[in-house]
Amino acid sequence: MKPAFSLLSSSEIERIRESALKILDQKGLRFTVPEVLSVFRKAGFTITDSNIVHISEEELEHALHMAPRSFTRHGAAADRDVPIGSGDTKFGIGSIPLWVIEGPHERHRRPAGIEDFRHFTLLSEALESYEIGNPVVQPHDIPAEVMHLLWNRNVAVRMTKPACCWYGTSFETARQGLEILRLAAGGMDQLRGCRRWAVTICPDSALQWGKSVIGVLIMAEAEIPIDVLPMPFLGSMYPVTLAGALVQATAEVMAIVVLSQLLRPGCPVLYAASYGGIMDMSTGAHALGAPESALFAAAASEIGRSFGLPTNMMQGSSDSKLPDQQAGVEKMLTYLLSTLAGADCVTMAGALLDFALTASCEQLVVEDEMIRWVRRIMRGAPVDRSTLAEEEILSLPYGGNYIESEHTLHFFRDELLATKLFDRRSWERWQDDGAKDIIKRAGDRVREILESTRFAQGIPDVRQREVDVFVTDTCEKHGFDPTPLLF
Repeated sequence: MKPAFSLLSSSEIERIRESALKILDQKGLRFTVPEVLSVFRKAGFTITDSNIVHISEEELEHALHMAPRSFTRHGAAADRDVPIGSGDTKFGIGSIPLWVIEGPHERHRRPAGIEDFRHFTLLSEALESYEIGNPVVQPHDIPAEVMHLLWNRNVAVRMTKPACCWYGTSFETARQGLEILRLAAGGMDQLRGCRRWAVTICPDSALQWGKSVIGVLIMAEAEIPIDVLPMPFLGSMYPVTLAGALVQATAEVMAIVVLSQLLRPGCPVLYAASYGGIMDMSTGAHALGAPESALFAAAASEIGRSFGLPTNMMQGSSDSKLPDQQAGVEKMLTYLLSTLAGADCVTMAGALLDFALTASCEQLVVEDEMIRWVRRIMRGAPVDRSTLAEEEILSLPYGGNYIESEHTLHFFRDELLATKLFDRRSWERWQDDGAKDIIKRAGDRVREILESTRFAQGIPDVRQREVDVFVTDTCEKHGFDPTPLLF
């Protein structure tokens, strides 16, 4: 499907590209991990004082030539496969908030726990609008030292959809996380072929890549798709102008594109430079739900596509503390603009509130419906002989209707989106049914899903046993017994 919205002209895209290339070549980017510098040095790149790596246009073009424009993230079965770069936007659920709002109208949050981890896993599997799954929350009752083990075990064993694995900011964490994925896939060759799990990496400050690149060093060899994710908050670590922020974010992404292809030519890497927003000048807070965030993501989709890379616009987070009207406005705006601009993926979105620090099951269900609306808008209005309905209009008596016409019966299911959650009944019927607002109705849907959905079997039993043995042994070395959590 062709993009339906363009923010930038071809000449503006070219100017942003040229500026980003200038930053890469003349200024360069700092890398603080010695092993990364060794990779660049061995490949003959210019490295100046303070560990600054300079990348020429020719060196970048060589890397871009090897990076795939499209690929498939395979699920546990063929019906869970997700083609990336196919022309249709794919949606994914949000990730790693620390808090949860429980219930439809709570005004306080609590720390996320393992039960929330379970619930979001079930919802992730059950909600149809999301092709890419996620367990969402960081449970407080799982120690940080073993979080990566239980997260990767969960997405491998209990999810049939492609999902995001835990990031690696130490070699031990990254290697242990990779070993779980290798065991789950049945071997390194199988892991390279499935591309089921992806890893996200972020710079630690402006024009500087820190320990996050360890994930690239370890995961690229297995051809784990890499979401390169600057967090462009305009006015703080990035220029306050959209154009300037795009220049800096693009330079940061392209440095990792080069690194990934040096490590493993053909490793999938996604231009994902959109998980940000603005620094609100009145409060000093970093706001994710701003209109500028939506505009940035739309423009970034165009920039990434111009480099021949698949794009993942991590949009849909809200700054609202509750699943309310503010959340609805912010989420729909950022979902819609990214999709209209032709993003290959929109992920890290569903369920996230409170600057992405808090999650809500009810909000996740509401967004499942939002995405159905976005997809209906993207289908547009086909115009051909049958949809013009000339014969039906000519044959209709004055004052007639089309309720029983064959034309209506033939087209209404495709033309008119049937809502699963939004209320379109009369006031009287709505009152008779409990006068529930959308969040209460979403809560009913959450309970229905949790009561009726069983945990999935993401991998064969023999592989699950191998994964569980590795996870248990490694957790016990940290003094933690994971057995009660291996659901």
